[in-house]
Amino acid sequence: MKRSPYAFPARQRGAVLYVALIFLVLLSLLGIVGMQVAALQERMASNYRAVNTAFQRAEGLARNVEVQVNADSRFIPRAGERDEERRCDDPSPVRGSAWAGFRAADDDPDTAVVATRLNECTPGYSIAQGTQPVNEKPVIWQISAFSTDVAADPTSDSAVETVFMP
Repeated sequence: MKRSPYAFPARQRGAVLYVALIFLVLLSLLGIVGMQVAALQERMASNYRAVNTAFQRAEGLARNVEVQVNADSRFIPRAGERDEERRCDDPSPVRGSAWAGFRAADDDPDTAVVATRLNECTPGYSIAQGTQPVNEKPVIWQISAFSTDVAADPTSDSAVETVFMP
């Protein structure tokens, strides 16, 4: 029988096994942390999308009312929605964030629009800049629009308020 020229150590200690297990544990921890970071970023992106969608819907509502008022010189509420035209001396006037808070706490908070003619609050005074022609009376509107990101089971809401003169 021939012996191999390589002399094996008499006692093996298995240090490579321990080193490999440590590396395996470290790589597993890095993988778990990476998955948690990815999940957190996914939730943040989803929230950003919901907020942006709600804002764009509210902005679109406000702009549609502005276009309507510009064309017809009056506000026509949408059928079946929580739209209303209020007078400026209304005892419960529209007040941006408070009104939006009431809408958000509503049972069905999808969309709502409130339009107010502000020039009726200042009889005999001009709100317009500069000198107005004698035969024209400026009409100044305050449009408040509220919307959620989706109609069913909303996760975010937004309110937009504009003041403009057609």
